[in-house]
Amino acid sequence: MAETKVLTFTGPGGVGKTRLAIELAYRAHARYPDGAWLVELAELGIGAGPEDLESAIVSALGVTDQSASHPRETLLAFLPTRRLLLVLDNCEHVLPALRTVLPALLRSAPQLRVIATSREHLGVDGEAVRPVGPLSVPELATPVGELIAEGAVSLLLERARAVDPEFELTDDNASAVVELCRLLDGMPLAIELAAVKLRVLTIEQVVQRFGHQLTALTAPAGSETPRHHSLRAMVEWSYELCSPRARLLWRRLSVFPGSFDLELAEDVCAFGDLTRDAVIGTVESLVAQSILLTDRGKGTMRYRMLAPVREFAAELAATANETGELARRLRDAMLQRAQSVVDDWCGPDQERLVAGMRLDHASYVTAIQWCASTPGEQGTGLRLLGLLRYHWLAGGLLAEGRMRLEALLDTAREPSPARFDCLWVVVWVALLQGDPDGADRWLDELARQADEGDDATLDRHLRHWRALRSMVTGDLDAAVRGFTVAADQHRANGDAWLALTARYMLASALAFSAHATEALEVASDTVKQCEKYGDRFARAYALWAGGVAFWTLGRYDEAEESARAVLQEQRALRDGICVALTTELLAWVAYDAGRPDRAAVLSGAARHVWRSVGTSLQAFGPQLSAASDEHSPAPSAPVVAERNARLRDLDHVIDVGLGPAAPAVRQRGETEPLTKRELEVAALIQSGLSNRAIAQKLFVSKRTADGHVERILAKLGFSSRAQVAAWMARRTGNGTPG
Repeated sequence: MAETKVLTFTGPGGVGKTRLAIELAYRAHARYPDGAWLVELAELGIGAGPEDLESAIVSALGVTDQSASHPRETLLAFLPTRRLLLVLDNCEHVLPALRTVLPALLRSAPQLRVIATSREHLGVDGEAVRPVGPLSVPELATPVGELIAEGAVSLLLERARAVDPEFELTDDNASAVVELCRLLDGMPLAIELAAVKLRVLTIEQVVQRFGHQLTALTAPAGSETPRHHSLRAMVEWSYELCSPRARLLWRRLSVFPGSFDLELAEDVCAFGDLTRDAVIGTVESLVAQSILLTDRGKGTMRYRMLAPVREFAAELAATANETGELARRLRDAMLQRAQSVVDDWCGPDQERLVAGMRLDHASYVTAIQWCASTPGEQGTGLRLLGLLRYHWLAGGLLAEGRMRLEALLDTAREPSPARFDCLWVVVWVALLQGDPDGADRWLDELARQADEGDDATLDRHLRHWRALRSMVTGDLDAAVRGFTVAADQHRANGDAWLALTARYMLASALAFSAHATEALEVASDTVKQCEKYGDRFARAYALWAGGVAFWTLGRYDEAEESARAVLQEQRALRDGICVALTTELLAWVAYDAGRPDRAAVLSGAARHVWRSVGTSLQAFGPQLSAASDEHSPAPSAPVVAERNARLRDLDHVIDVGLGPAAPAVRQRGETEPLTKRELEVAALIQSGLSNRAIAQKLFVSKRTADGHVERILAKLGFSSRAQVAAWMARRTGNGTPG
């Protein structure tokens, strides 16, 4: 008998499948050390493909999706070693995608288990189907004292008391309670909507009026079940009891695939007979009737509709011929919101802006998909994709962003400012993913547009992203030249944040190209400029570059201090790449300071993050991978055990990086100023070898050898190789290498 890996709760909308799945996941979560995770598939929309589904799972798992991999490859890299539980809610409208994706995930991840909710079974191997029936309803002659044992009565009393705390089940109203539960067929959502009516009606009046509503409703057709018929009747009755204004807003709110805030509701839904000023009061009335559910976040209330209620509203919007208008207005609102993020980005609100884009992600995707599928709107879709640059870059969505950018770039090929913006964004994304070959396709088009258009804006972007390509492929001299010019051009053009970006990239290139002192100056100046604007993302990378420069100069305490400051920032920013780079730097510092076990733990923690984001340090240039290779000792068994026990998510990696207070690290001028590798390089200097010859001897790049020599000179306070040779001769006492 095949092992059950997927438990699917089936049943009509409103029967309580989601509540049951979440309750089961809550009770079972202790058996899954890697957690239980909810994936709300209703936000994807009908017809979502496998990539949309995979991106939704990646996002729900909190995986920082920054690799050049397809989202499925990211999942296949992330899931196999983990024991976790996925709750896939509202699967019915993405069944074709699920039947493609889920079997692949289950094959690769033997400890993955899934709870699904759907109106029909998924049809995958290892699935056990559990139909969810309505709550139990009492017989008409059930004694009052026994009614509370029936599920439908229990829920009705609970919800009725939420509306009227003095509501009680009595001999007088018992028959009405029983009759209402029977009319509602025990459907939980219908019961909740009925309970709201007790604000203004008695239980007897609700029974009478709903009975008329149910009788008047057209008999169910096709696959619609009697129970779905009773829920439909309650939803329709709720709609009819609304004011004309509330009915209008209810149907228009169906355009939102997920949650939304009041401002979005006003921007999208206030037109025609519904004024902007009227929206807030109307939202309040829909909340009071449980048509809208609320979620109180940090300072902003958000609203959403359950799937059956939203589906009903969407039918009404289609009947009113408002579907297209609403989609267009949603697109316009998301464009405006994305533009405001770009306008406000270089400032103190970056954390809030990133969090807001994450909350609005479903609406952004809906707007993008509408543009992509609507004739004449593809150019506007490109504009929206380009404006969402910080959602992709800073929000941990590089893979999804690239997928959507490239899909529309391949479709909408007409040259335009919007296409140009998407070109440099997708180049940046591909290079951050460690895919210079993939970036070349778009970089070449950027170069052609720059040559044909004689446009200064195109030229500065071309210089910037060519410089980044040079850095990740190891040509640091070209990178330094390109970043220097690009930073000046961005500043002259008034683009402060791209100027800061080019500056921290310049500091990184200098730090790894034997110009650590200059790198420190550039990084320090960039940090000051970031603090002037209130910027945190560029500041974190500038601090990291400064930390690398301190490390190169042998100033280990200052290198560690810079790295710790970066990790403190990442508590809020949660940039997986930055966390991994910084943890690598801390490993190098620990290794050179004579703490190999600490270096091993940190190196392992960095590898954990690289795996979770679906890439590796090698993607960021040979100079970084060489440094890591030379400063990553093999961990002992206790170290491996400690690392595996602690590394569960990004916060735990940050905890490891910050760790306990580090003992004072050895600085220049103490008993043994050079590391073992640096002593080896110093001995080769004493023997008269050039930097290139040293690189060949040690099987490292010349850049790495240059860095070793610069560190040796800095630590010893020397200015020439001859001084190093003399120092080595004195150290050994006989003129031979030590």
